[in-house]
Amino acid sequence: MHTLSPAKSSSSQHCQLAILHFAKRITSLLLLTEPVFAQDNVKNLLLIEPDKTVYTIVEKQPEFPGGMRAMENYLLTTVRYPAEAKKAGIIGRVFVSFIVEIDGRITGVERLNGLGFGCDEEAIRVINAMPRWTPGSQSGRPLRVKYRLPVLFGIDYPERKGH
Repeated sequence: MHTLSPAKSSSSQHCQLAILHFAKRITSLLLLTEPVFAQDNVKNLLLIEPDKTVYTIVEKQPEFPGGMRAMENYLLTTVRYPAEAKKAGIIGRVFVSFIVEIDGRITGVERLNGLGFGCDEEAIRVINAMPRWTPGSQSGRPLRVKYRLPVLFGIDYPERKGH
């Protein structure tokens, strides 16, 4: 333990005591904290910085829960043919693109081409209402992937023909 010399002024002693107190607090804080830059912590820190890149080609494409057939069934049961489009005899596809996030959420829904008569809005509504997907990945690492999908209006899906 350090002792202060009685020959020093009280202001100097006060300063030395403050420095000594500060040094003790820093030392105790250092003893109580974990090393932040241990190997495991560095890996975790790297994962905190998300990759904001949106990919179009990956080893494993995103997948609707249950696969392609489940997605077709979802579209068949969820898409409502707008009355205005039905009345006008509108038949066709609305192509929609969206991003499947690393947690499977659907974001960034955009209409690529439209039919009008309420079909475009309906296609966007249906895509936004989708459940979470299995995200796309590269080397086992989930990535943000842009996906393109046609939403059909007034056209039967291949699986429905003949039923």
